[in-house]
Amino acid sequence: MQRYAITFQIKPGTETAVRELLSSYAPPEWETPDGTRLLSTSIFMKGTTVIRVIEIDGSLPSVMAHLSGQPSIRKLERELDAYLTVPRDMSDPEGARAFFLSALMDHVTTRVAEPVQ
Repeated sequence: MQRYAITFQIKPGTETAVRELLSSYAPPEWETPDGTRLLSTSIFMKGTTVIRVIEIDGSLPSVMAHLSGQPSIRKLERELDAYLTVPRDMSDPEGARAFFLSALMDHVTTRVAEPVQ
């Protein structure tokens, strides 16, 4: 399993609308055509900063391409565009890839508790 986080900024005063959008969209298909699985997605907000954390089993490029083609994600991203401080193009896999690469946060560490015996 791998974890990735992306961050983006929204316009001040749009926090309530963005929170509603990000908490109510339909989930995407969880598996890509090549078998990569999207295991979970979590979204955090603090002021105008949004962080989306995804856990996958497989290929990040596969997930990026897959998500850019999912109807629920395309709808969400179109609606979200009006609230972003930096425009992006999520209409095709290359635009989604460019956004993910620019918004991808550096992974510093992951610590996992040892199984209870």
